[in-house]
Amino acid sequence: MSALKPEQLISWAERARPGENVAYFTGTRPGDAVRAVASALHSRGLVAMTTKRAAGEPTRHILQRLASPRPSQLRARARINPGQFQRRADDAKCTTKAVLRLLTRAANRGQACPTNAELARALGMKDAVAASYRVRRLVREGKIRVDEPGPTERRVVTIVATGKSTVRGAL
Repeated sequence: MSALKPEQLISWAERARPGENVAYFTGTRPGDAVRAVASALHSRGLVAMTTKRAAGEPTRHILQRLASPRPSQLRARARINPGQFQRRADDAKCTTKAVLRLLTRAANRGQACPTNAELARALGMKDAVAASYRVRRLVREGKIRVDEPGPTERRVVTIVATGKSTVRGAL
């Protein structure tokens, strides 16, 4: 069995031209460190992984350098959130703050509280469950209080910082 060391594999990937190959391991299964580096290079779109086996010879594990990155990875990077807000590293905090802003605006204007589905639609969230999670999070953080008057009425939200509340309304 022969194998390249992880640092040799990284060095090869940095200097190789598109189309060049390297047999990074010969045998049944590469070690964990080498396999992890090869997988990382593959997931970054720098290499294609393959194996070759001739009759009576051990399996050769081969990497082929690709033009970086692959077109499918460029498309994946180009996708954006179709909603009103862009995703960020602190997306959960930003979305929770946006929910608080909408609830505060409804309370300041004396409006009925938006439903979870309305919040999700306004903020470009996946569904009403995501909005419900953000509302529960605000309750847990002590920023709002929620009263559920009944199954046919909208909830009443009180903004703790201002003391203002949304009004009751029918669903």
